[in-house]
Amino acid sequence: MFNWLFKKNLSSQLGIDLGKSAIKIVELSKKDGRPYLSNYAMAQPISDDLQLTGLKNEEAAEVLKGLISRGQFSSRMASISLPLEKTFSTIMEIPSMPEKEIAAAVPYEAQKYVPVPIDEVVLDWSIIPKNSEPAPASDAAKPNSGSSANQKSAIQIMVVAVPKEIIENLTKIAKLAGLELLALEQEAFSLARSLVGPDSGTYLIADLGKQSADLIVVEQGLVKLTHSLEQPSKESLLMEIDHIVNLYQMRYNKKVGTCLLTGGRAAEYEIVEFLSAKLKIPSKIGEPLARIGYSNALGAVAGELGLQLAVPIGLAMRE
Repeated sequence: MFNWLFKKNLSSQLGIDLGKSAIKIVELSKKDGRPYLSNYAMAQPISDDLQLTGLKNEEAAEVLKGLISRGQFSSRMASISLPLEKTFSTIMEIPSMPEKEIAAAVPYEAQKYVPVPIDEVVLDWSIIPKNSEPAPASDAAKPNSGSSANQKSAIQIMVVAVPKEIIENLTKIAKLAGLELLALEQEAFSLARSLVGPDSGTYLIADLGKQSADLIVVEQGLVKLTHSLEQPSKESLLMEIDHIVNLYQMRYNKKVGTCLLTGGRAAEYEIVEFLSAKLKIPSKIGEPLARIGYSNALGAVAGELGLQLAVPIGLAMRE
């Protein structure tokens, strides 16, 4: 998303996750025709009471610049994450029309879905291929739903809306840190790429951070539903996962096959055992490192490391 530069043949690129409680950087290069983890680094506040999101642009850039320097990263080409809770994404439906007219139609139709004034956000969108179109949302959730004949000829569009202020801040941080910005991407898409990839199954990704959790339903590699929670307990997390799974099943008449757990808290035995025992669908730990190469020196820490780096790995895997 937000491909502002022409595609380049990069020897390596960075994926940067500017989270609330940590900055995480991954550098992927190519080895034997597949992505290879050539470097990574993380920075966390010295106190859990501090949030990196509270830093001014100049302060955040200095932290990021210092981390890149100390980590001796070779690339300065970077894709940066957009926090799920500060962005909006949906799948909307528009009447079939020539492709040149779609660009004008999307902002007009998006006003019916985006919960903030359309002139306050940057819109990014893509046409969902016919062979992977989702079932349309229920009539109650879909404005101006027409006849079944019209629905069959409609076009499915994935729309992402990002407040202009966030775009401006991240662009400034990247510039001050000496980075060339390749893309900004909502975390849901990065997680889908690193944890699910081209798999044709349907998954719920539960990204369990220290201070929040993101829930993402992915079907055939497409993000279908997203939801964010602040400071969730085990019980509230379980309730929200059940809610999202049920919502997806009612809306699309399909079942979620597996819950993939990732994020720092996914390494905590207690919460993993609780969800594994209580969830109505099978659950397992996600494996973002399974889709890339890495040094054998990582050894026993590879699994836990992957859980913390799922977002920046997905960002750096962008073509």
